[in-house]
Amino acid sequence: MRAAVAPRARVAMSVERARADARSDRARARPRATADALEDLRVRCAHCDAVFAPRALEYGADARRFASETLRDAFDALERDEETNGFLLRGRERGDAAHRRLARACDELRKTMSLTEANATLGRGAMHVFSTKQARALLTSAGAVGEGEGRLRWFLDVGAGCGEVTETLAKNFEKTCATESSRGMAKRLRERGFDVVLESDTIEDVVGDVRRLGEDLDEDGFDVVAALNLCDRIDAPVTLMSQLKRALKPGTGVLILAIVVPFRPFVEGADGTRTKPSETVDAPSSGSWEAGVEALWENLIAPAGFELIRLARVPYISEGDHLFDAYVLDDAVFVLRAPAR
Repeated sequence: MRAAVAPRARVAMSVERARADARSDRARARPRATADALEDLRVRCAHCDAVFAPRALEYGADARRFASETLRDAFDALERDEETNGFLLRGRERGDAAHRRLARACDELRKTMSLTEANATLGRGAMHVFSTKQARALLTSAGAVGEGEGRLRWFLDVGAGCGEVTETLAKNFEKTCATESSRGMAKRLRERGFDVVLESDTIEDVVGDVRRLGEDLDEDGFDVVAALNLCDRIDAPVTLMSQLKRALKPGTGVLILAIVVPFRPFVEGADGTRTKPSETVDAPSSGSWEAGVEALWENLIAPAGFELIRLARVPYISEGDHLFDAYVLDDAVFVLRAPAR
């Protein structure tokens, strides 16, 4: 007679089997890295549910729509490159069967935890904001790094997730600190080799926290800070902007800030429930990318005292599943310089 297995044990077994199968399928599969294979992908917009080919991913904008001369002058388009194409093709590496097993395991886990924790447990849902080349271009535009120059000292990635995007930026720095409120994602960061990981939902005293670990971070803060797609997922985005400013070296520190447009904020609880943030930002939840960017600049970013150096538009891409090859949202990337104190 087969021994009874407790529900929690069944879930654990299902999760481990899904993760193992996914690793095996990915090791065997090889994407067809051709133009035809790429444009055959089905990408779904997570806001409007439209389905399209990668050729429709947006990097351009009509800068003439900006009322602000600051925004008009700062916009400089990036282009999709081979590294981004490689990420888009990754969904097919895993294979349909593995995707389905992971989806079933995720459904089970979400009965007791948030989607973020479930994805961390399963190693799914990787994100792509910009490539190594694009990140370098953004840093260069701010004078944070020059062509052919060595790495800067300290980089901070706030809300780093599993660390894949963190790695893209960390290549330009000698040392990196990553913060993450999710225990599962913090574990992923450590598995990727990041030594300075703060498991916290605040950066109120992040400079002091790092220094208390015995690290050689200057008292005046980090050279570069990234806050990618946080402002629409936290309780206090206005407070965050002040904290980001304090974490940077005054007058020289650079902030790379990515925000999903249109702006539709919510806070995900530990049990997966969604609530409205306590701090609101006057930004439209629909309409053009340019109108959303202008509202975020005027009502969230400029009031914090940052200088705008460069503005770009990129697709915020999530690894696909058994339904679609990738999911995408529309990002605005602001490259900003901290004011002098």
